[in-house]
Amino acid sequence: MTELTMDLIIIALYFIVLLGVGYYASLKVKGMEDYAIAGRRLGYPVLLGTLIGTAIGAAATVGKAGKAYDVGIAIFIATFSYGIGLIAFGLIAPTVRRIKIWTIPDALELRYGMVLRVVTAFVMVLAVIALFGAQLIAVGLAVTAVMGDFGISFTEAVLGAGIIMILYTVMGGLLAVAYTDFVQTIIMLAAVGILLPIFVTSEVGGAAKAIEYLKPPAGNFWGGMTAAYVVSIFLIDIPFCLIDPSLWQRASAAKDTRTIRNSVFITSGVYFYWSFIAVFLGIMALHLFPDLAQSAGGVDSAIPRQVALYVPPLLKGLCLAAMMAIMMSTADTALLISGTTFSRDIVRAFRPATPDQTLLRLARIFIFVIGGLGVIFALNMRGIFDILLLAFAIFVSGIFVPTMAALFWKKATKAGALASSIVASIAVVVLYGLKLSQMLPGWIEPIIISILLSLILMVAVSLATYKPETATPRLVDLEG
Repeated sequence: MTELTMDLIIIALYFIVLLGVGYYASLKVKGMEDYAIAGRRLGYPVLLGTLIGTAIGAAATVGKAGKAYDVGIAIFIATFSYGIGLIAFGLIAPTVRRIKIWTIPDALELRYGMVLRVVTAFVMVLAVIALFGAQLIAVGLAVTAVMGDFGISFTEAVLGAGIIMILYTVMGGLLAVAYTDFVQTIIMLAAVGILLPIFVTSEVGGAAKAIEYLKPPAGNFWGGMTAAYVVSIFLIDIPFCLIDPSLWQRASAAKDTRTIRNSVFITSGVYFYWSFIAVFLGIMALHLFPDLAQSAGGVDSAIPRQVALYVPPLLKGLCLAAMMAIMMSTADTALLISGTTFSRDIVRAFRPATPDQTLLRLARIFIFVIGGLGVIFALNMRGIFDILLLAFAIFVSGIFVPTMAALFWKKATKAGALASSIVASIAVVVLYGLKLSQMLPGWIEPIIISILLSLILMVAVSLATYKPETATPRLVDLEG
């Protein structure tokens, strides 16, 4: 038996375990609460594992390494934005758990009524398609780079991974996602977070040489990034963490407020470490593969190429399984959110009397639909970091300001939230379209304009329509 065959067997066994976990979890699912938020009983270490697994997905790994290849060490600045966002979410997570909110649309309905719930749900579903598709792109790049000798194409890798993720998510819901994330987090921290950097450091000539390569070129610290682009990363990542549906879902699923708060804080620390590793590997790839941008996978294949060339046999299979785990831990969450959002926040909005078991069945059906759309997206797009930045920008523009106002601002109104959400969502899509068509100056970042527009409309319209006698309480003031 060849070493390459052994690597393939390791990967196959990994997928079999995932499906087995999905089936096991499905036996524990009795209704929507079990399926969507694991019966509110996740504790250490499973909750911590699923938080870490979701945070360090394709954007934080393959996408960030590719971006580091392009711009250098300066992209590590982006790490601080998401890490700060995680810490900030840790401060509000106990409130989410205490008042037993399932999803962000749940929260917006409590404050503004059913219309905001439906609008938010549609925005979330659109963002999830891009999120799931980006994870599949990363899986496809990893498989074709490492297992190319078996003749596995990018399309076959995307289809195979997509089918497996859809199946175990459909079967077990958040229980399946949490258990698989826990296993996947251990694998990827060991293989990609520790072993791969050791092999790559040795390949470039040792630690001293690696440190030298990390230094930015004289007079070009930002690697061509504009100040507006750097600001836009902060304006996307920090707000996104505060309204990340996967974080809200896990806050709802935690067994108590202390568990979710501590788990999120620990996750932020792991995220800082992981981001440094991804940036390090991307910069090392620039010196190891100077023509990578012209390859089939482009700069996003930096880490997969390093696994293929520098990891010893057998461990190579473990590293590939770990990389696929990275993407899958975020992708399965995206699928689950889409299914539960559709059934609880859209179907139930129009049919309030829908039985729980029917909602559960519809959630599973919709996961198949979104999974299929995500596969189509993955087969037709490239550029993971920027794809996810666009998806996050749309989500943040439409949802961040209304959600924060629902939590903390006494004078927030339904009219203000609707104006803020709808106009800002449309504005950011139009502005990104103009930017991609090169009809917008390069120094203008759509997210900056859309966030300001969202904030201005929220404040102006709310103040114009606020009436004390019809005001609704802030969510932070509600009892559990």
